[in-house]
Amino acid sequence: MSQQKETCPAMRGDCTWEYTVASYDVAPNRSLRLSAQLKLQQEVGEKHLEQAGFPYTYLYDELGLVFVLTRAASRIYRAPVFEEPVTVTTWCKGLQGIQYLRCYRFCDMQGNLLIDSATTFALINARDHQLVRPSTVKEFERFVHLPDRENTCKKPGRILLPPDLEKADDRRLYHSDMDYNGHLNNTVYGDFITDYLPAGLADKVPSSFQIHFAAEAGLGETLAIYTARQGDTAYCKGEHARGLCFEASCTFGEDQ
Repeated sequence: MSQQKETCPAMRGDCTWEYTVASYDVAPNRSLRLSAQLKLQQEVGEKHLEQAGFPYTYLYDELGLVFVLTRAASRIYRAPVFEEPVTVTTWCKGLQGIQYLRCYRFCDMQGNLLIDSATTFALINARDHQLVRPSTVKEFERFVHLPDRENTCKKPGRILLPPDLEKADDRRLYHSDMDYNGHLNNTVYGDFITDYLPAGLADKVPSSFQIHFAAEAGLGETLAIYTARQGDTAYCKGEHARGLCFEASCTFGEDQ
């Protein structure tokens, strides 16, 4: 991502980043790709954590901890387009059980709402990938939560897949799919949704999507991709040899 202006007052509890949509962020229709949206969310989240005193290197190298995305949901009112300047704001609403609920908002430069998103993150031990209760990490006591901050996207929940999914592909995972944690980067799932959309939907801009990240996937693994369509909603899931990897839904038109 190109370097853009950011304002992340850690003690206020949020972080806003000004970004201009680049050519490599957009689809052939010049609107922001789902994977690019997820990349921008990942980047502004990293900036927020860094400004609050929790950069990735500190979490991983000093505390031996990693945040992993478990679910994501997004409501798209209008997708940003090529060369459009936008603001991306993120904040954490606090703990939901043992997971953090983080929100994101994309606006144009006039302040009009473009996209609202909500995600849940779990904290794991970097060595054995076991879940860690945030309450056991004393350093997190200074992090500011904003539980009452408005967001129009519902908390991501269960995705009810239709029973008639059909095999679409066997997708092998390569080096370019991996991230700095050594597994399939969460943003790549946005490309999976787009690449395996049923006929007639590929050139349209979705109004909402959800992803459930069930299990990590690593270099050299192959995901069996299954898809289905019900009305204006497309469904997708991926399975590897160890079971379910992810499942997703993507709606075009009004939210279901």
